[in-house]
Amino acid sequence: MSSPVTTLARRATAGPAQGFAVWSAAWLAGSAGTDELLAALGEWAPVQSVVDGDLPDLLAEIRALEPHAVRLLLPAPGDARGLPAGTDLEQAAMARGEVVLFDGAAATIALVPTPEAADVMRWQAFLHEPALVDPDPVSLGAAEHALRHAVREAPSALASLPPAPDDASDPRGVVMELTRYLGAHRLPRGATERAHRVLDSASMVEAILLVAGAENPYAGLTLASAQGGDAAYRDLWRTVRAARVAAVNAVCRDELRS
Repeated sequence: MSSPVTTLARRATAGPAQGFAVWSAAWLAGSAGTDELLAALGEWAPVQSVVDGDLPDLLAEIRALEPHAVRLLLPAPGDARGLPAGTDLEQAAMARGEVVLFDGAAATIALVPTPEAADVMRWQAFLHEPALVDPDPVSLGAAEHALRHAVREAPSALASLPPAPDDASDPRGVVMELTRYLGAHRLPRGATERAHRVLDSASMVEAILLVAGAENPYAGLTLASAQGGDAAYRDLWRTVRAARVAAVNAVCRDELRS
């Protein structure tokens, strides 16, 4: 990958929590082995470690919890839904922007990833009692409908942002390459065509937003400019996050029911 894509990909919502969610659900259901789970996580970093523990023990604790749900959350400033307020878990998940939750009958195990080096991903585990609940789940159908609108609106919304500097790299080429990268992460064999389609569309819109944000770093970030292109920019980001969460969580539900 080229340098601009490498840099932008670090800010993407298609992160290791997505991989851990879908492949651990398949692993819990028995449709994927531990080696497949580790291979999927290796797409983000070849070495996986755990704060104050090790990965085999963590996987054993997750299995012992007998989770009835595996969920991805993609929190962002102003949107901490589903996270327990005022906790270390909320702080860590908000700082990273992604967390995978394993909901048992009486408790939830939450995992937040943190890249430690180019080849090391470290997971911080939290135990929350009682179990957390999904406050406002978005259906996959609703997410796909919203994404269709986002795909239509993205060009006009981004066109209203301030112009990119003259020395910026070719945005179209970077968007295409970044879209391919974000959509390249594998899903378990049981993932539906609709889940693939929603994630592919989310990756395309997200690539546009990441490139636009890199060329205009204050886009959508200042309350004083919360109108026109900036407001649409933030709305598109919310749509992307909701769509990715809906698709990933649908894959997890399907795997656990299989």
